[in-house]
Amino acid sequence: MRRQRLAVLIAIVLSAAAQATALAASDGGNDTDLRLVDAKVVEVNASHISVVARSGVEHVIATDDSQTHVTLAGKRVACKSLRVGDTVTVELDAQNPEKFARRIVIGEQAGETLASNRQ
Repeated sequence: MRRQRLAVLIAIVLSAAAQATALAASDGGNDTDLRLVDAKVVEVNASHISVVARSGVEHVIATDDSQTHVTLAGKRVACKSLRVGDTVTVELDAQNPEKFARRIVIGEQAGETLASNRQ
């Protein structure tokens, strides 16, 4: 009897954890105040980048090589790897009073897609 109650309790905890994970993942494609999804890079500078969000609004976002984590294909790369035309997801620092990029994920590298190699 005790094992049965423990098994039911474990099942409830596991299902609650799975539901919380599913809810967190379901909002992955929408822009929020702290995240810009599928934004296009229009300017890259040593201290900031400019991106155009899907809504058409341009955002100037501060960056820092030591505090901004840039990833490409799951691997961390330098901020200077960003190029104009890249599609990025930018997560902003909520604690910083200015728009500061805490994390940037590069979705596509502009100019690296090979359309066709036939002649």
